[in-house]
Amino acid sequence: MFLKTVPVILFVGAAAFVTSSTVHDTHAAKIPLVTVHAKDFAFDAPKTISAGMTTFKLVNDGKMLHHMSIMKLEQGKTFADLQAAMKDPNAPPPAWLVSVGGPNAAIPGNTIEATLNLEAGNYVIACFIPSPGDPTPHFAKGMIQPLTVSAASGVAQAGAAMVDAPTPTVHLELKDYGFTLSKPLHAGKNVIHVMNDGPQDHEAIFVKLAPGKHIADVNKWVTQEGMKGPPPGAPIDGMAGLAKGRTGIFTVDLTPGTYGLICFAPDAKDHKEHSLHGMTSEFTVR
Repeated sequence: MFLKTVPVILFVGAAAFVTSSTVHDTHAAKIPLVTVHAKDFAFDAPKTISAGMTTFKLVNDGKMLHHMSIMKLEQGKTFADLQAAMKDPNAPPPAWLVSVGGPNAAIPGNTIEATLNLEAGNYVIACFIPSPGDPTPHFAKGMIQPLTVSAASGVAQAGAAMVDAPTPTVHLELKDYGFTLSKPLHAGKNVIHVMNDGPQDHEAIFVKLAPGKHIADVNKWVTQEGMKGPPPGAPIDGMAGLAKGRTGIFTVDLTPGTYGLICFAPDAKDHKEHSLHGMTSEFTVR
């Protein structure tokens, strides 16, 4: 069912180790910065951007939790085709709708960034997060719009903001159903290259846990309690849903404390959140 099988993306954390040889070095090249403002319930975003490595900066001006999930419309499909597919609430997401990442959940007043390498084509940006006590995802309230990625011209647009491409220091692998980090995270800035190596879509959300709380409390608050009442933690950064083989980069700035890493993407078989299949982790930064 379309409304029940789209990612409900909210938080991220860490564990385990793999070789750091898979971490990519972007050599701090200058890349475009695309700023998107989120409010209740709409995006203020450019209609067209150029293909290539781009940092997306999501500014949450609303009173609700928001993220920006970017999806490519493959097979020549358009936003009108997606709108037609969405008219049937019992239909699964179309196979030509491919998750390519984006800045994950930002609390009101916060800013989240994610760096992606997008090829030319038709895309859509959307927020799948629901409001406390209301299971309706924000895209169903109007928080969805098309984005055209045009072929790179090699000429920077006049006045376009440019930033250094991030140089990853840690590699994070997503799979069914877990997270693997190339090395432990530390206090301060951690630049994370994330890759989905699982057959299903996955996301990463870092949550700073409230004193005495655990990632299991966050899982229960989202999946069973409808996000009502005081949250047991706050999302601080992460990467929105990625299809198999897709990658991205984001930076998480950690202070001493306890954190969780979690994925709320729905399972292809039973449609339950991946967190209910064990895709959570908890770690401490000293």
